[in-house]
Amino acid sequence: MIKRILKLNILLILLTALISASCQDSKKISIEHATISRRIFDNNILADKDLELFARLVDHLWQNGKIVNYKLAERFSKTPQTVYIALRSKGLRLTDTWQTDMTLPETLVRAVNNTKKDLNAEQINNIDALEIVLSHSFRELYTSNDRQRSLTNIHRGIRGYELSHGSKIERSAPTYAIASNRSNKRLLELYQEKYKLTDAQMQNEVRYRTFEGAQVQVYLGKTKAVLMDRGNIFVPQSEVTQENTRNTAEAAIEWMFNNVHQDGRFTYKYWPSIGAESQAKNMIRLWMATTALDKVAAQKNDPKLWDIIERNIDYNLQQFYHEEGQFGLIEWNGKVKLGALAIAAMAIVEHPKRNKWSRQETALRRTIDSLWKADGSFNTFYKPKDRKDNQNFYPGEALLLWSILYEEKRDEKLLQRFMKSFEYYRKWHLGTNRNPAFIPWHTQACYTVWKQTSDERLKDFIYEMNDWLLSVQQSEENVLYRDTAGRFYDPNRPFGPPHSSATGVYLEGLTDAFLLARQTGDNKRMDTYRIAIVRGLRSVMQLQFTDEIDMFYISESKRKYLRGGIRTTVYDNQIRCDNVQHNLMAILKILDTFEEDDYKGI
Repeated sequence: MIKRILKLNILLILLTALISASCQDSKKISIEHATISRRIFDNNILADKDLELFARLVDHLWQNGKIVNYKLAERFSKTPQTVYIALRSKGLRLTDTWQTDMTLPETLVRAVNNTKKDLNAEQINNIDALEIVLSHSFRELYTSNDRQRSLTNIHRGIRGYELSHGSKIERSAPTYAIASNRSNKRLLELYQEKYKLTDAQMQNEVRYRTFEGAQVQVYLGKTKAVLMDRGNIFVPQSEVTQENTRNTAEAAIEWMFNNVHQDGRFTYKYWPSIGAESQAKNMIRLWMATTALDKVAAQKNDPKLWDIIERNIDYNLQQFYHEEGQFGLIEWNGKVKLGALAIAAMAIVEHPKRNKWSRQETALRRTIDSLWKADGSFNTFYKPKDRKDNQNFYPGEALLLWSILYEEKRDEKLLQRFMKSFEYYRKWHLGTNRNPAFIPWHTQACYTVWKQTSDERLKDFIYEMNDWLLSVQQSEENVLYRDTAGRFYDPNRPFGPPHSSATGVYLEGLTDAFLLARQTGDNKRMDTYRIAIVRGLRSVMQLQFTDEIDMFYISESKRKYLRGGIRTTVYDNQIRCDNVQHNLMAILKILDTFEEDDYKGI
């Protein structure tokens, strides 16, 4: 027993030293926050053995409610500490509290005891996990520019915020931002609404401070504590292996089929923090989910999976398909998009019961043909007729369908139309319209046709597009926080916010570019594309819901709806169907393409 208490004392001194070293006067702090974060996590100040001791310490506090005779060094005992603790039962947060202005041991025990006061005996007995943030590095935000920079999404889940107006003080832990899925801007709005402050008061009278914290999840009774990075476990590049990639695919497959409902409906978007589905819909993404299901069923050759997909196609056609004369339409909210027509037809084409929907397939293809123009361009909307936008997406989706149809029957007239569109959109894209969103669709379409024709123009365009695309990907060397490495996002160019679905579709195209390089003997490009692919895989693995750690704030009863799902970003946990669909389709292709050694050596 004496040895155990001694070990707990040593750990407590270690933790206090960690926090104390960082709790400097905010005006004197010059070290960059990313450096602090990397020091905490990369240097393993809380190593595995320390985490086990910390778990014992918290268990001791939970059971006994007091600490005695810790004999902290004088300078540690004088340092104010700020600790956040949330009590969870099967993922549900029952209560939480902030405690500050005491030594670390006193702060911890006071926080535990105060939270217990909020609960009855039965609730206390049901607590199985403590979410703890040991806060440090408080900084004053004096100027509007400082505040604006601090509110950007990249800091969500890493930095916490403290707002005070007179005696009205509110803190938001970084883990709370992740669990609630609220942006930093929204947290400020809630503070303003709660205390009925004007914009002028928020600007001139409210004191803003930001801070960071060691995020620890402690599982009571298991002697288990986990150090989290933005409410999750950081996935190092070394974890990207063939086996782990296969596991990622299997988990995504589980999510996909778990989200086909009994009537055939597919979940479009799920909000983990409130445990509810969005009622929004998007025809392109929902039909693309069907094509992903097609790919899985074809690979597994499972009749039961094909039956589920048949039910899904029937539902989609019943809900969203109708005809105007000879034209088949996929319509939602008064819009008939070229991309939705193409992907719906693709989902039908790739199902073994294709003939069941031959009328719909023929009518959809007829509508697509009607939107094609003699110069090779497409009208991107059947309804409304005057809309010509989304040229970066819809024509490429239509050409991907045509490439699949050409691969199937070698129709020369279809090839002529395809090549006419290829020439038109190559010139359009390389002119003044370069955009990463264009690239994966045209890459896949061009590669599918190149396999049949060996046309050098197709090969050269694939290389030109994907060589340029690599400049959009973020490597470990050019990110502020390491958990964002591998995603495709350039903060200095106006290509839109980061999104996991974008990573997935870029990986689909890059894998075809990799195959092309292998087949043409371009070893330099093959390795360059390979590196981009495995970096992207790391990002995908970082975003996938897998276990009780990254689902620490999700009710156990609802975790089945999340497991295998892929978040939108590291700081936005909503799961949209194309987050999973695009990445799953890419990973299935990668698993078919890569050898075991291809996952190594960055």
